[in-house]
Amino acid sequence: MVSTNVVSNDGNGNASPENKTPQQMAPKKPTPPSFAFRARNFAAKSLRFGSTVVGIAVAANVASHIYELNQVDTFFSGNNTDSSNDKEGAQTDDKSKGKSKKSVLVLPFSNLKVVERRSGDFDDLKRLGPDRDKQPTIVLEAKELVKIIHTAASDPNITALHADFGEGMRFPCGLGHMEEIRNAIRVFNESHRRHRDPNTQHNPVFAMQRNGDPKQSYAFGHSFQWNEYFLASSFTHVHLQSRGALHLFGVTASNTFLRSALDKYGIKAHVFKHGDYKTAPNMFTEDKYSKPHLEAVKSMTASLNNTMFSCIEKARDLNFDSVMRKSMFDYGSLSAANGADLGLIDAMFPVDPLLSLLHANKEVAAGDKEKVEDGKDLIKAKKAKLEEIFGLNKSFDKFVATEQVSLVKYHEMMKKKAKLEERRKYFTKLAESSTAASLILSTIGLAPREAKLLPSKVEKVAVVTVDGSIGSSLSYEIIESLRKIRTDDDVKCLVLRVNSPGGSVTSSEAILEELKILEKPIICSMSNYAASGGYYISTSCEKIFANPTTITGSIGVFGIKLDASKWAKDYGIRTDYYPHGSHAASLNPLVPLTPRTKGNITRLIAGHYDYFKNIVADGRSMSVDEVEQVAQGRVWTGEQAKEVGLVDRLGGLDRAVSYAKSTHTKSESVDVEYWPRKKGFWDFISGKEPLAGIISEAVALVKNSSDETDSIVHLFNEMSELKFAERPHFMLTMDEKTALDLILGRE
Repeated sequence: MVSTNVVSNDGNGNASPENKTPQQMAPKKPTPPSFAFRARNFAAKSLRFGSTVVGIAVAANVASHIYELNQVDTFFSGNNTDSSNDKEGAQTDDKSKGKSKKSVLVLPFSNLKVVERRSGDFDDLKRLGPDRDKQPTIVLEAKELVKIIHTAASDPNITALHADFGEGMRFPCGLGHMEEIRNAIRVFNESHRRHRDPNTQHNPVFAMQRNGDPKQSYAFGHSFQWNEYFLASSFTHVHLQSRGALHLFGVTASNTFLRSALDKYGIKAHVFKHGDYKTAPNMFTEDKYSKPHLEAVKSMTASLNNTMFSCIEKARDLNFDSVMRKSMFDYGSLSAANGADLGLIDAMFPVDPLLSLLHANKEVAAGDKEKVEDGKDLIKAKKAKLEEIFGLNKSFDKFVATEQVSLVKYHEMMKKKAKLEERRKYFTKLAESSTAASLILSTIGLAPREAKLLPSKVEKVAVVTVDGSIGSSLSYEIIESLRKIRTDDDVKCLVLRVNSPGGSVTSSEAILEELKILEKPIICSMSNYAASGGYYISTSCEKIFANPTTITGSIGVFGIKLDASKWAKDYGIRTDYYPHGSHAASLNPLVPLTPRTKGNITRLIAGHYDYFKNIVADGRSMSVDEVEQVAQGRVWTGEQAKEVGLVDRLGGLDRAVSYAKSTHTKSESVDVEYWPRKKGFWDFISGKEPLAGIISEAVALVKNSSDETDSIVHLFNEMSELKFAERPHFMLTMDEKTALDLILGRE
């Protein structure tokens, strides 16, 4: 029997559900997408995610920019008045627009550290140390502080300066820096006038009428030393604590002599030098001032004293003759009453009057809104209030500030303003690239609607700062900066800022040779020091500017051969050596000085000195004989150096930069760049700044132990451990500590 299976279908050739086999009834597996499909899908998602992230980042940056812009505008504008208590509402708001705030900028000199250059952004690390809960130290470069005061002079919201000297300046400030700060304060005091002098000229940040009343500046201290009073006297009003004193003893100089100590330990320093006035190595060979050394010290201190006293007399409108000056120096400490009688101070108060003054002015301002009860005149009400607190005193008649602004806050807002200005330039250039970009950027407020075309290339003046003892590490940093500047065609002039007592002959020569091939005009600005090696590198400059109190000159060279052979013999130490040549072991401190070594070093020192005189003669258009008359290691103040032809003009960094701009640039807008670049945390992350360098800098900030006493102790430690570096010690320095550091290899 034959059976036939008939399978019905749905008409399309497919088996009907009831007639499907089990295999046909099983669910079909989905076909996996191809690799190309998956890649396209992933790319699309990534693109959408990336676009979202970029959009959020751009929006956040735009929001941050607008927030900072509003913050800066609010801080510097006069529209930041509190109208929450105004009874007249919007009408009062309209009337208050354009009305300046009345603020006093506080300069805390008692805990302010003024330096020539900060190498990085690690100064705040000190706050992490054991003294973090105490009064924090504020570190500013001299040019930063000058710029802050110049900005305040043009800021209509800043009506006064108040300097707090407290119990004294914790950190010594160089006289050159003090002069530049004094000049900036003079600009503030005379901000109602126009200045022609480039040393005091500045670019006003704010539109300001120049025919108003002079701004007031106040200095308060519990006591004043001579240098501190030199700075304080530049303020229009000087106030002293009632029981305070003026310790005006004049300029003093001190030197340390090690000869007796070296003799005690059986160590002899053989010094080779040219010039009786090259006195830095005298610390090794003398036990007191030699006649030329004393002559040089007397001349230098007398010049500094006369300069400082003349500045004080001019600022305080005094007229002391030579007898009165000497009597004041010889009298000793002056009481507050003595100072007031002599015209050295304006008033004496038991406490700093600033907070009480601000409180009194706020009360008067509140009375302004309430029309002052009993119909009293506002000025009379204020005078009565101040007389109640301080007694009758005219110092505060023109003090109108109602709030104070800290130096740190003002500096932060200035930096934000500068950063926003750089962004504005960038957005303006971006807006110039296309109409669409201009429309978008102007709509969200990142570029002006009618953007003023910026020049495609901006002329620059580069300021290179040589700060500290000149050794291999500093010369490397300076040379690296000079090579980058040389390749920048936008840099039209270089200002060499020197704040150095000198250093190594080799390192100074390396910097000088790099300056010679710069192929750009060079202007020199001398800070606190520019002596010996500091003057050596300045000889190729077109013009040299120095402050009257700058210490410069010291044209001379010396070399030192240390002989510790007797010390070694006394302690039973014997050294055997076999030199391949007469001089192979001559630099070993345990090998005595031989006639051949003496002749070799003498010849080298003579060659260095002759070359030094020749480059000075070429740079200063003098004969070698004329240079010899002002050389011989003689130290000069800036004022003296101008008289003998070693300096062209007196003035600070501002004057040098202004001269560079006016002489070597053509455009109105000139950017000023500062080199070497400061190191930041990103330099450490990117490997540009070694970790060891950062740690050592942080440790140095917490433990400041680089004084001369530490160097002397270190010298004897090195002697006991036989760690003298076997290399020539040929130096261009006027500073004993620099000489010690170079001998020990601590640059």
